[in-house]
Amino acid sequence: MLYLIGGHNRKDTLEFYTQVACAIAFCVFTFVYLYYYQGELLAVAQFVLSGGKTHYGNMVGAILITLTLYLLQCGVMYLTQLRRRAHAFTYFPSLLILTVITDVSPNIDKHFSFGGWLIAFPLLLCAYVALVFWLKKIQPYEPEDHNRSIFARTVWINLMTMVAMFLLVGLFSNGNDVFHYRVRMEQLIAKGHYQKALKVGEKSLSTDPSLTMLRVHALVKTGRLGDRLFHYPLSGGGKALIPDGDETRMMLLPDSAIIAFAATDSAKMEYRLAKCLLDRKLDDFADVIFKAYPDSVMPRHYAEAMILYNYQSGKPYAEGHDPVLETDFKEFCEMEKSYPPNTVANFIRRTYGNTYWCYYKYNK
Repeated sequence: MLYLIGGHNRKDTLEFYTQVACAIAFCVFTFVYLYYYQGELLAVAQFVLSGGKTHYGNMVGAILITLTLYLLQCGVMYLTQLRRRAHAFTYFPSLLILTVITDVSPNIDKHFSFGGWLIAFPLLLCAYVALVFWLKKIQPYEPEDHNRSIFARTVWINLMTMVAMFLLVGLFSNGNDVFHYRVRMEQLIAKGHYQKALKVGEKSLSTDPSLTMLRVHALVKTGRLGDRLFHYPLSGGGKALIPDGDETRMMLLPDSAIIAFAATDSAKMEYRLAKCLLDRKLDDFADVIFKAYPDSVMPRHYAEAMILYNYQSGKPYAEGHDPVLETDFKEFCEMEKSYPPNTVANFIRRTYGNTYWCYYKYNK
């Protein structure tokens, strides 16, 4: 399939360089794309479509799919005989299939559908056939490339065509960051890697109720709920803590795993406190907080909630409170008064975005 340099003329050498460069670019891109970016989504797709009977191996799957798509390209190259500046287009069918299989719907666990690909896929193949016929007609009239090295213009035109198709793969496959975070977290939680799970998407502002549920679960498992909960963007309120099979649900693990854990003696109180905070029910929170922490200093977010409760209700705060947090809260209140109502939220989030006070007032 690939030309050998020895025994061929200089034109064959240029073809060899072109084919090798495109093959390397394709294999590297496809493997990296599958292994590092879309592997977890393919794991969900295989798990759901097989009814949980088979599991996708990230390394094996990336290698097999890359090899299969490359062999498909070899067949297309043999049939079309596209050469010179058009050689890169022999990879189009393989990259189209790669796009389709990695455009996994976040609702695949509810119903499977190819969506718009049922129409787009055959239309794109028809357009490709027409393109091949046109390229075959103009191929004999291409200007001769006198540079026969790896740096030849023909090689770089093909590589730029490959890059353009790679960008289209990324554009039309599933790039939903929250869906990626959810699936990656579930895989880590299933292995008991709760600390690693908490690092997934921790710098992103994107979230949904299911991701909130997973983060709360991992935080309770690591004993960090009271100190870290409001370092993450949160969505869905208190009802997001427990799967409901609709907005809040698991993809790879059974919903019962979260439900059973939340009902255990070791986790029940933390889930109750988290629900009160997420629903902004400070009176209920104040009623139960000292049962959970009767003789010890409470975690940061719980102390923040009690400072806010004291401020709103005028009731005396418990002994042993943190004077540093009270100073921070006073500065928080002063900052609210310093900016116009339409911009204050942005300034508050920059300084106090990881506090319960910011969640309570500005997380709508």
